[in-house]
Amino acid sequence: MEGGGEPEEGSRYLVCVVDREVGTVGREGFMVKVGLVAVEVSTGEVVHGEFMDGASRSGLEAVLLDLAPVEVILGTPLSFATEKLMRAYAGSASNVRVECTPLACFGEGGALAELLSLFEKLEVSSPTIENNNQIILTNEADTNPHGMDNNNLHGIEGVMAMPELVVQAMALSVRYLKGFGMARLICFGSSFRPFSANTEMSLSANALQQLEVLKNNSDGSTEGSLFRTMNNTCTAFGSRLFRHWLTHPLCDRNLIRARHDAISEISESMGSRQDSVSILHGEEDGCCTALVRSDLSTILSSVLTMLGRSLDSQRGITRIFHCRATSKEFVGVIQAILTAGKQLKKLVIDDTDTVSSQHTTIHSSLLRRLISTASSSFVLANSVKLLSCLNKDAADQGDMANLFIASVDQFPEVAEGHVAVEMAKRKLDILIIEYRKQLGMRNLEYKTIAGTTYLIELPLDRRVPSDWMKVNSTKKTIRYHTPDILKNLNNLLLAKEELAVICRTTWHTFLMDFGKYYAQFQATVESLAALDCLYSLATLARQNNYVKPNFVPEDEASQIHIKNGRHPVLESLLGDNFVPNDTDLQADGEYCQIVTGPNMGGKSCYIRQVALITIMAQVGSFVPASSARLHVVDGVYTRMGASDSIQQGTSTFYEELNEASNILHNCSSRSLVIIDELGRGTSTHDGVAIAYATLHYLLKEKKCIVIFVTHYPKILDIQREFEGSVGAYHVSYLSTRKLLEITDEKMDIDTETEDLGEITFLYKLVAGASDRSFGLNVALLAQLPLRCIKRASVMAAKLQEELNEREENKLPRLMNKPAGDVPCESSREAGLVCAQPYQGLMEACRRVLRDMSSAQSSNCMTDMLSCLKNVKEVALKIING
Repeated sequence: MEGGGEPEEGSRYLVCVVDREVGTVGREGFMVKVGLVAVEVSTGEVVHGEFMDGASRSGLEAVLLDLAPVEVILGTPLSFATEKLMRAYAGSASNVRVECTPLACFGEGGALAELLSLFEKLEVSSPTIENNNQIILTNEADTNPHGMDNNNLHGIEGVMAMPELVVQAMALSVRYLKGFGMARLICFGSSFRPFSANTEMSLSANALQQLEVLKNNSDGSTEGSLFRTMNNTCTAFGSRLFRHWLTHPLCDRNLIRARHDAISEISESMGSRQDSVSILHGEEDGCCTALVRSDLSTILSSVLTMLGRSLDSQRGITRIFHCRATSKEFVGVIQAILTAGKQLKKLVIDDTDTVSSQHTTIHSSLLRRLISTASSSFVLANSVKLLSCLNKDAADQGDMANLFIASVDQFPEVAEGHVAVEMAKRKLDILIIEYRKQLGMRNLEYKTIAGTTYLIELPLDRRVPSDWMKVNSTKKTIRYHTPDILKNLNNLLLAKEELAVICRTTWHTFLMDFGKYYAQFQATVESLAALDCLYSLATLARQNNYVKPNFVPEDEASQIHIKNGRHPVLESLLGDNFVPNDTDLQADGEYCQIVTGPNMGGKSCYIRQVALITIMAQVGSFVPASSARLHVVDGVYTRMGASDSIQQGTSTFYEELNEASNILHNCSSRSLVIIDELGRGTSTHDGVAIAYATLHYLLKEKKCIVIFVTHYPKILDIQREFEGSVGAYHVSYLSTRKLLEITDEKMDIDTETEDLGEITFLYKLVAGASDRSFGLNVALLAQLPLRCIKRASVMAAKLQEELNEREENKLPRLMNKPAGDVPCESSREAGLVCAQPYQGLMEACRRVLRDMSSAQSSNCMTDMLSCLKNVKEVALKIING
């Protein structure tokens, strides 16, 4: 695994990892239980989880890819495989800081006792957090594995409900944060959530990397990733939430439909903007409805644009909670939340009997809940109350002395400090009156020169008392401080310093008191983030002509029916030049596609397209297709590409089999499995055998929806056992390949490459298998030397001829071989074959049918004629006996 780092949208997680071996096999370890806590200090989010993980630690790797931590705490001792993965993630090429803390650091009562002790101390010293029944969950209905609401999972009750390893990781995290004065965040007001909720699907590390969900595989940036293509959020906190949505698609059909309905309503309101003006001249009811729908899009756009130009509200309220915010930040964040709430309040209509249903502003229940929370009366009232205490001009200038609007009832200490300063200034003002009389100068005023205040400026020839102290002078004047001025000036400076101390103390107390509102403000910002994500998805659907997918009921068979599906990322690059494809898979029918075809013909694009459309649909997005009818899947598993891991000492073939192993162990009948080119890193026989066995296991044991890409023709034999369940397909093409003469004579270096013919990719998936991969054409594109390509072409022709000769020699033997000499297998098909009078005759008939089918589905005239020629030869041999 490559080194980690901070994701583009700026999340900065501190992750603590502990584990315990459950069963071991050798040095690597077989199964471990991993406990994990991730804290985003700048937003107050706390992610926790305990899960079983295998020898490759694929579950832990998926967590690291999703969270992208910038600091890691390792609770030692760790298992060998876990520590190796963490060290590889935080390698020298990354900016990840690693700290090891022994679990033996806890006292006699262990991690739980230390954590409970800290919580009790903080509960005594911290302000009470006011709970409000308007708080909603970011994911609409998520609950943690223990059945408690996420936002209620804090305090002592939450600690007692956590698994043992999570408690250990939490205690290590608190101990670390305590050194920075931030331990209070975990104990109060934080947004706790499990890493994997019951209503969410966690994408594996392979799926995230191979489908390029978050980053591309070229340079590791977000350019060309699904996240960059789909993300149209306006705010930083909305972008962070959208990243979580994308890596945790929903598994609950009702929650998915709720997001779809919300996006539909927002998208319709975008269209109503242009139509509302013309409808104004129509019927009154139509006018009202159009204006209401137009208001939804207009107000959301205005609010999100304003929030995008303001400070990061989520991090802002957390800085306030930590007492780290400046006055300018405080006013900016609270004012932005207040302005957004007031705007969204226009969309809220109380559910009363007097309101006609046709005039209801928002139809989507999810939108109503989010808007209601974002415009909470509690938050708006307290925002006004908090801002009314501060002078906005002084806040912008950072003037702490004049920041508070003080009175006898509000900030009395600050008011007293201001009185003391004014009294000191008044005494100085009285002194200047006395000096005017003493010196006979009615226009005498204090001067301020180079920062020195309360100077008396007199001509050079003016006589003054001897105790007046000369401060500075010019050619014509001398400036003095009198003993009384110095005394009162010291009193003024002292009063100002005391006022500054009072203001700083009052500001800290003011920020501490915000803690009792933090949970409500956090819920408001989370609702605004969810609205940003929904508006982003509505914009995406409208700009790209996406359609709303239809999810079938849970009791129906697993299925994927996509009409004119398109790859979302490639479509954004190619536009109308992208060739769409259909997908029809159903558990009680054909639930496996074996895809063959030429290299670079579009096989990988097609299978990625199906996986990405499935993920997008369960995120709640509309999808790039003309129609989509889907069943909710519980996982998307992928095996594609080739890579090794030198740091972890694993070969390319091991990585392939490790990925396949994870799929076979974790997928279910409700999963979507995508496998591309399994078995390439070993000998042909081993590769074919492993690929065949893997597909057979998926079809027979798991019975999940599978799309299997291969260049091994032997894999297609599996159709005989799973008749009607497995379909053969290939990406179509047009070929003008010429037959080569087999010769060992000296080759001309200047041989033209026309011998390879030309191939035109059509990128359209059609039924039937393809027996050619056109690897030599790829070699030509890669600019291998012409002599090398010529030699490869001759060798390929020789191998093909040898294969044809073996087949021709084998056919007469099979035809003359009695069925009794053929060993019967245990399969149903083998039993039917043994019942025939001659095994050879059946094999010959199969070959005729196979070649006829190939000729019918081929787009290449040369291939078609070759297949028909073979059919003729076999038929003549059958007739001649």
